[in-house]
Amino acid sequence: SKMEFELYMKRNTKHSDIAIRELFSMMDVDNDGFITRDEVRRVFLRQKKESGGNGAGIEGGEKMSMGELLGLDDDDMNELADDVYNMFFLSRPCGQAFWYALLIFALKTGLFVIIAIDLLTNKSFPDGSEVPLLVKCTQFLLLPVAVAIEEELIVTFFIYSNLKWSPVILELNPYAYKYKYHLGNMMRLIDGLLFLFINTSLLLQAVDILSMFLNFAALQFLQEIDNIALHLARDGYLTENLEEVANDVTLMKLPRNHNGMLQVLDSLLLFVTFVVLVVAWVLVQVL
Repeated sequence: SKMEFELYMKRNTKHSDIAIRELFSMMDVDNDGFITRDEVRRVFLRQKKESGGNGAGIEGGEKMSMGELLGLDDDDMNELADDVYNMFFLSRPCGQAFWYALLIFALKTGLFVIIAIDLLTNKSFPDGSEVPLLVKCTQFLLLPVAVAIEEELIVTFFIYSNLKWSPVILELNPYAYKYKYHLGNMMRLIDGLLFLFINTSLLLQAVDILSMFLNFAALQFLQEIDNIALHLARDGYLTENLEEVANDVTLMKLPRNHNGMLQVLDSLLLFVTFVVLVVAWVLVQVL
């Protein structure tokens, strides 16, 4: 919207209010009071180029977006997930955003490990004969829910099945190296697997329905830590450098791979994950 655009430009540029309004009017071709995210991306990248930022390699102010650089339509591109793992991907190695993302990952991992240690040392899985049939049925019904709410796993499955890294990304962000693309996704995958293990363990250790639902819901806030960390950076509560990288996450897009074989991988991985949980449920509650 016009208000969001003006707030964004005031935060990230030194243009006057008049210049910002004129720029919005020029971009708002249909005069509906809104501009697309791709148009905002062009303004952002042009500003970075004019200010001597990392817009090098984009010539003449043309082909400013990732889609245009690759000759793709907007439908052939996909936005990055709003989390610190993509901040890590776009960050300068050993820069503020780099260490910030690693700190948040270490924080989440540390909390998960503490909970896992407590579950494995102070609690145990009950004998199947001690668990009421209604509780067992409820556990089974919650297994697909446990998989579906694992945002980090779902995002990682989607990325490796439908998106790809391209060298052209370096023209838009010179620090978006391929190794950081994979490392960031691996951190997100580890995050998701740890959370899935804890959620499933709490689910299978329950002996009554109320405690099962309470335990299932109690830890959901942990899943949002990386998203909250990105929003804190983007909203300017931290440093300007972190704010800039967090905004880069919003503006960057990745190309789709259009590989028919890979595009079924996310569904296959999701199904395999569910099967693993079903096997765990059978081992604990049935056998």
